[in-house]
Amino acid sequence: MHPIKTPFPPLRLIQPCESPRAWDAFVAAHRFGSVFHSTGMCGAFNRSRRFHALAIAAEDVDGQIQALIAPVRIDAITRFTRALTSRVVMFAEPLCSDSPVASEAVRWLLSKHDATVGNSTLFTEIRSLHAPVAACPTLASAEYEPRAFSNYVIDLSLDKQQLWNNIGKQMRGSIRRTLNRGLQIEVGNSPDLQRRAFAQIRHSLRRAMVPCPDLDLFLAVQKELGDVLQVRVASYRGRDVAGTISLAWGDRYFAWYGGTTRPCSLQPFACLVWDEIQWAHDRGFRHYDFGGAGDPNRSYGPREFKSRFHGEFIQLGRCRKVYSPRMLALAERGYQSLKSIARST
Repeated sequence: MHPIKTPFPPLRLIQPCESPRAWDAFVAAHRFGSVFHSTGMCGAFNRSRRFHALAIAAEDVDGQIQALIAPVRIDAITRFTRALTSRVVMFAEPLCSDSPVASEAVRWLLSKHDATVGNSTLFTEIRSLHAPVAACPTLASAEYEPRAFSNYVIDLSLDKQQLWNNIGKQMRGSIRRTLNRGLQIEVGNSPDLQRRAFAQIRHSLRRAMVPCPDLDLFLAVQKELGDVLQVRVASYRGRDVAGTISLAWGDRYFAWYGGTTRPCSLQPFACLVWDEIQWAHDRGFRHYDFGGAGDPNRSYGPREFKSRFHGEFIQLGRCRKVYSPRMLALAERGYQSLKSIARST
């Protein structure tokens, strides 16, 4: 691929497959690098039928990466609904070097990305893991508009007893009672355990009318990244009652997906979260990331649950660039209508 003329020192566009070692080295060395930027995660998305990694980076004439973005296109299963549902998500913020040209390199990558997907998707959304998006002039200049979004992150450098004491008293009692009643927790990432956890996740997401990825995504992550994929299933009296699928990468344990059948008088999901926190603490991880707590200005049940573990409440926000406001409005009206119908039946 030949260098492309730009307003700053010549850069060329590269994909993860062209320089995988340099790509992963840049991600691993960057303070905001995450599993979602890695070549392994890009490969996993490409193995799943509803996802397509669109990650690109800007490389200078010396072969050094100056900036990197990792968008993922998410499609509906059928062509009929694809025009109303296809969207692009960056599950982590853009990365850039300390070079003076780095911010311009990010802006250049975003312009290339927007030109590629603008006619075929509703929007691109950037979900920051570390840096507040509202304070980023590069994203603002590329016409990405900030949106309120919150999260909880637990500092795992604390003593394990302190982590336990930080959990709300009522939640601690529920965890104790559930474990004392014989709840069993299995940990691993075998295909069978993934299927069992996925059944719990799908049940919860369908109940909430939230789109659920296919099982093939999780199977692909395990194939590409091995033990980075963490799977837990809680069972009671021989019946599965909760499951989680998470990502353990770098210094961060990321709670990715979870679900439960909500058995009466038990708190199996809370037990799984506490088991994850202990596991991550014992292996030297620095952060337990709850994976999002919704818009802080709106009522959101999962945020209330996550708040009971008393991690740090952060509001990094997200940002979005809408390519077709009319089509997005139509898609949102259709989605709300489907939710209303589901609640009434």
